[in-house]
Amino acid sequence: MATPVAVRLKLPSKILESRDPNAVLASLDDRANPMLRLEVIDATLGCLQQAMQTSRGYQRQAYVSAILHLEGILREGDSAFTVSQDYGGLERRIDETLHASYDKAVESGASKAQAAAEHLRAAFSEVYGIHPDPSAAYSRAIKAVEAVANPLFLPNSPEPTLGAVRSTLDQGRNKYEMVIADRAGAPANIDAVVAMISLLWHGQRDRHEGGPTSAPVSQEAAEAAVHASAVLVHWFSTGAIRKK
Repeated sequence: MATPVAVRLKLPSKILESRDPNAVLASLDDRANPMLRLEVIDATLGCLQQAMQTSRGYQRQAYVSAILHLEGILREGDSAFTVSQDYGGLERRIDETLHASYDKAVESGASKAQAAAEHLRAAFSEVYGIHPDPSAAYSRAIKAVEAVANPLFLPNSPEPTLGAVRSTLDQGRNKYEMVIADRAGAPANIDAVVAMISLLWHGQRDRHEGGPTSAPVSQEAAEAAVHASAVLVHWFSTGAIRKK
């Protein structure tokens, strides 16, 4: 794995020219980049994931065993990072219950649109990876909701967007209801759904440049958006919002 890892990280060629490139990589240190060792682990996992796609039998089992051993070390060492569920890299460790809830949304999204699940997985990796990209994560979060909501509410629209879904639901509040009951025991209205979509849609302040309210997406905003999108994907995929 030394060569593909070194190439991914654009490391000096002298590493590969050494007698034991693996040993050099394992002991690599850089005071100017305290994340370097984590980057090596992350890149190694990415290379292993690629190798696993074509491996079979004992070799694949050996890869999985090594990855699970690494995860055990990270957990026992109380690391802030964990191996991603697809084994493709490292991600910031979050509460297990919250992670399970997110995984459920991915599963339900996949049942309606594979693209929704793919966008949710990518959004999670982009917001919780070792080098987070809040802007990309927020954009993926919106795409995940659009992948499920657009076919449901804008099946004939040539240019469906989450903003258009919001307008459709806002103007047709009397046409839809939720499976959750309100205080009177009747199906609740969709005000909460419209509010969540509005929050997600209007909160992406970097979608267009040059406006008076344009601003970079913060890490905190991206995390909130990613989990809000998971809730919406789950609701739309499972029929939690339905026609009256």
